[in-house]
Amino acid sequence: MKKAITAVVFAAATTLSAFAQQPAGGRPATTTPATRPAAPAATSPAPSGGASASANIAIIDISAFGDEKAGIARLMNAYATLRREFKPRQDELQTLRTRYEALGKELEQIKNVSDDKTLNAKAEQMQNLEKEIKRKGEDAQAAVQKREDELTSPVWDDINNALRTFAAQRGISLIFEKSKLASNGLLFVVNDSVDITRAFIAEYNQRNPASAAAAPSSR
Repeated sequence: MKKAITAVVFAAATTLSAFAQQPAGGRPATTTPATRPAAPAATSPAPSGGASASANIAIIDISAFGDEKAGIARLMNAYATLRREFKPRQDELQTLRTRYEALGKELEQIKNVSDDKTLNAKAEQMQNLEKEIKRKGEDAQAAVQKREDELTSPVWDDINNALRTFAAQRGISLIFEKSKLASNGLLFVVNDSVDITRAFIAEYNQRNPASAAAAPSSR
């Protein structure tokens, strides 16, 4: 399955995006949580009831998998692990940014009363700190993306297989991703029963509790 949920879906994205923020007006690069939209599922000759039991075409909202209260529990558990593991690096970067901002305020306050040597020394401190924040931010961002893939890829592979089974049991031969269709103005739902999102999440969570072991840390 191709990855597709936006960063807004996961609190992890907001938390970890601080890694990429640059001082002095630099543009933050947000971590986009790895996700994968549903692929078409195989047809089964005998529907077995449940959401969209009478339809061979269904829609699913992949972004709902990231709902903290009603989403895929194992997926949210993986992102909770990601946030926990990288919090020390996030805190370190925030400390550096706070120091950088303090230096900027100090430089502004003394620029009219200090000699050039003092001003240049402060400016050099800020430049060095800016470089350190940028380097550590980029390193952390790369590490986050690598660890995110380690934690979530097994879950997404399992979700893919579970969705195929879910669809086959209900005679669904084709699944469309709801948010993509809606964003392009192509979604016209006349029967809400074709939306299998809630039914799939409920069944998946029942069969796959969030307590499933996460991938071991590689850091």
